Amino acid sequence: MANTLLDYFFKITAINPTPAASTAFLKQACIVVSPKNGGITVGVPVLCTSMSGVSALTNNTEAQQFFNAGMTRVYILPMNDLDLSAVMDAHGTDFFTVLISSDFNDAAVTPTQAQGVFTVSSYANLVSGTADKVTIAGVDFTAQAGAVTLGEAKFQAATSNNATAASLAAQINGHATIGLQVVASVVGAVVTVKAIDTGSSGNNITATYTDGDAQIGGAWTGLSGGKLAGGDGLFLGVFAGVTALASADLTFLAAQAVIENRCAFYKSGTNGAKNMVYAFGKLLSNALDWTNQQYITMPFADDIDETGEAENLFDSKISFVIADSQYGNRLALLCAGGSAIVAPYIVRNLEIDMQSKGLQYVSANQPAYTKKHAALIEDELDKIINGSEDVRGYVQRGWIESGSVAIDLEQDDFVAAGRINIKKPRALWRIVGQITQS
Repeated sequence: MANTLLDYFFKITAINPTPAASTAFLKQACIVVSPKNGGITVGVPVLCTSMSGVSALTNNTEAQQFFNAGMTRVYILPMNDLDLSAVMDAHGTDFFTVLISSDFNDAAVTPTQAQGVFTVSSYANLVSGTADKVTIAGVDFTAQAGAVTLGEAKFQAATSNNATAASLAAQINGHATIGLQVVASVVGAVVTVKAIDTGSSGNNITATYTDGDAQIGGAWTGLSGGKLAGGDGLFLGVFAGVTALASADLTFLAAQAVIENRCAFYKSGTNGAKNMVYAFGKLLSNALDWTNQQYITMPFADDIDETGEAENLFDSKISFVIADSQYGNRLALLCAGGSAIVAPYIVRNLEIDMQSKGLQYVSANQPAYTKKHAALIEDELDKIINGSEDVRGYVQRGWIESGSVAIDLEQDDFVAAGRINIKKPRALWRIVGQITQS
């Protein structure tokens, strides 16, 4: 029976609070492997909960170390190469860690871009209405007005960070002469180049392919997944999480170790990336805490058993396992971009927690745009960092040394400018002592 009288006398409307944002993806990992022969779909991560599921996708067995380390599931990404741009665009929020298996050697990681040749040919001082041919990457366009200058330019991305369609377009638009004749724009991973009218009208010229298919401008042929055709290498697209790879080449690892959020792990020829996978499995299987995992027991020896070797790896911030006759195989260093391995995870965890807390407060309280309410929001966010009687903050957990947050009002309605200052974790433990005899 409905409580009509109660509802009439005291009607209550329930308002559900905004739930806290999930950070579970920070504990998820994806390992990139070569696909098993026979109809395996590449470019799509598959969540596996056992090695039987992994074995259906690849012959690589390194994912077993995830399960050995305590993880219950892992994403398997079959790939023929390491152009991960499109995959990360679609699935980069499902996990925060990408491991490159030993199926891919150093050459497969190192960017080697093919050159894109951009040629503009013209008869100068054209009269309006006279056809002019503009050739771009082998595609002919017919410009109906304006003068263009004979010229050729080669564009090549030097590193994986600028081997993108956006970078290529920026190079074209920034060229001293070519940039005056065409404008390049980007849609997805495709650069579209359009001729610019250099006559008095200043309008864009309508161009057509020589095969008669009408189109404004044309696509730069040879772009695939953000890299130039013929190029190889590791391309992560928008992915900003932690990427790890293993190698036996110290020069290669030293170059990788300085890249932001990149873990460069030393491996022996026999173990492949098994130790690297196990180390990240231990890091991510801890559901409640972020710890650097230094000096934990490891399953395999990677042939580092001399102090001098170990010190060189530590100084280069190359992650590695040290073998000791008494203590066995121990993880001597695990880091990313020269910082403690937990640093990128904690920073991203903190970002999400603060965003979530701010959204929850505003949704629940509908605060006015005043200094008073800005201060109240600031207090709520500070609890995430420094804690309170009922909230265990990041400082109390030992995840960061210190931090502060400030919310300032701007003139625009409903816009507050926030500043967050934290100290990144940098605990990379190795102690150098000295005994002085008197």
